[in-house]
Amino acid sequence: MKKLHLALLLIISTLSVKANFKSDTTIVEFTDKGVKKRVTVYTSSKRDFDLPKTLDLENVLKSVGVDSLERKKAIILAGTDGSKQDTILVVARDGRDIKIVLRAPKEMIARDTLRNDREDHWSRENRVYKEEDQDDDSDDDDREAKKKKSGSGRFFSRSDMGLYVGLNNWTKSSTTGSELDTWGSRYVALSLQRNITLINGKQVDLALTYGPEVAWNNFMFQENNVVEMSGKQVVFKDFGQKLSKSKLVVPMLNLPMMLNFGFEEAKFRIGLGGYIGYRIGGYSKLKYEGGKKEKIKGSYGLEDFRYGLTAELGKRKGATLFVRYDLNPIFKAEQTNAKGLQAWSIGLRL
Repeated sequence: MKKLHLALLLIISTLSVKANFKSDTTIVEFTDKGVKKRVTVYTSSKRDFDLPKTLDLENVLKSVGVDSLERKKAIILAGTDGSKQDTILVVARDGRDIKIVLRAPKEMIARDTLRNDREDHWSRENRVYKEEDQDDDSDDDDREAKKKKSGSGRFFSRSDMGLYVGLNNWTKSSTTGSELDTWGSRYVALSLQRNITLINGKQVDLALTYGPEVAWNNFMFQENNVVEMSGKQVVFKDFGQKLSKSKLVVPMLNLPMMLNFGFEEAKFRIGLGGYIGYRIGGYSKLKYEGGKKEKIKGSYGLEDFRYGLTAELGKRKGATLFVRYDLNPIFKAEQTNAKGLQAWSIGLRL
């Protein structure tokens, strides 16, 4: 096995010699049976120290002033790699900054105690990082290792398709006949979303989610009420005949955009954002008691553009709850019989 060499090399000749290097670099070389490697400890500490009688990583680091937390990290890191390569630990003067360097046959690979949680466990880009994280949790290590093993390095997938199914309604109006059947008024949408991860943290991921969707607002009227155009004005009135169903259907092409927060520990996510939409049609549909159906296409004084707020929450995998609320009226301003009607939807994303 090759020994690693550093620029300034001072060999400790005996175990009982007192090491007193107030300004020079000190190197202690030994074989640690625990990590099963040849270890070299490199330190520029100004403090005096006695070499322990038993040379192992724990005792040597303790003698040069490394605190217990850093010693524990160093032992774990030195033994992580299953290779037989030698290991060098560089200890700063304050005893708190530790870098671990492994020498491969063709290149020098730098490792440190600060892990890159979403890539490989260690950086392998021929550079040495500074220790910044003083709180290493073994549960986090296990969780990240499982994520790497499963091939999932991020909370949100790059893209996904979704089916939105729920109820919709509009805000109350003083206009008689505009009341809707709550359970019969349904919202359906098909979406294709793109997730761009902005922050890939240990506890929380943040992603920008956007993508087109096709949506249908089905506004089901109560009793025998229908929607019609009288000249240039939309009106809601009693049809004067028994109906099995009467509804106004508004298809939309929407572009929602949200900031999604994914919580690793709870496997829970929350999305907040907004949407804009363009109306791509409109029609009313009547179903008579005898089973006959009638479909009447028209704009019905509807706004061409809609925009609003949206929110989603649920588990990382599975159905999520969604809510949407239009910020502008669904009918145009000149429609005096439908003033101030704003649509909202609630349901599940599958």
